[in-house]
Amino acid sequence: MTVVRLLKHLFAACALLTGTTLALAQTYPDRPIKLVLPFPAGSATDGVSRFLADELRKSLGQTFVIDNRTGADGIIAAQAVKAAAPDGYTLMVSTNSAHGSNPALYNTLPYDPEKDFEAVAGVMKIPQMLVVRKDFPSNDVASFMKLAKERGAAGKPLSLGTGNTSSRIAAELLKTAGSLELTIAPYRGMPQVMTDLVGGQIDFTFSDPFAAAGFINGGQVKALGVTDASRVQLLPNIPTMTEAGFQNVALVSFVAVFAPAKTDPAIVKRLNAEINKILASPHGKEYIQKMGASTMSMSPDQLRSFVSSEIARYGQLISAAGIPKK
Repeated sequence: MTVVRLLKHLFAACALLTGTTLALAQTYPDRPIKLVLPFPAGSATDGVSRFLADELRKSLGQTFVIDNRTGADGIIAAQAVKAAAPDGYTLMVSTNSAHGSNPALYNTLPYDPEKDFEAVAGVMKIPQMLVVRKDFPSNDVASFMKLAKERGAAGKPLSLGTGNTSSRIAAELLKTAGSLELTIAPYRGMPQVMTDLVGGQIDFTFSDPFAAAGFINGGQVKALGVTDASRVQLLPNIPTMTEAGFQNVALVSFVAVFAPAKTDPAIVKRLNAEINKILASPHGKEYIQKMGASTMSMSPDQLRSFVSSEIARYGQLISAAGIPKK
């Protein structure tokens, strides 16, 4: 076969492949799509996933089914999506747990957050809030830190509930910043943590604004500080930890969508375009803002680079906080 004939065959094959890919993207989706989540109903991830599911149903004409696979810092959900067919019908709405901090928290992971997934689209960034029970004797971060120090020195450390990796890391950063002794109780999710905080079973937690706002506005708990560079528009009266003098207690989480590795690029591109369109709409911006978060529109390549940088950043945070690997 001459070089010219070989090139013709190659061009024909590429054209056929391109045509097949375009046709696939145009017909996708033709059946319901599953969104696998690492956190329970009532969490910020669950809330924004249900919002996206409803908006994508309108734009793509197919049902999006929510599948909450909770536990193990997102490992259970990540394994389920890793093992799914790469056809665009199983997606993961993930966070900085499964796709950020887990490599630094676990000696062995049953998945690779970069190699086993296709980055689809960013969704939002959301900070943590230092929240205490309503009868806690402090109303600001400075007096909270003073009391926490005194209680630890007296052998009666404050009790903290954590519902995800972000709340745990924020707590460890707080411990380091104030040289505190704390009793830490892990929960399966923030809704359960907030229930016990309202009931007075624990002294405080770090929660995303979405999970805590209703309880804060209802006077059932008190918020003292926000782990972001600026205040949250949802709760503008709550100062940042930096304003309170603890700039090292800074942590912003993220939510993003991923597909199994080797999912067709045309499907990834279409999903990315649809999700970014939702986030750019007035309705999308308003919803994310009401969650106490900010939108995180990205291309697949940008999200892939972002995940790599977050894995490195969380490795440094976890090391600085002294959290041992599991």
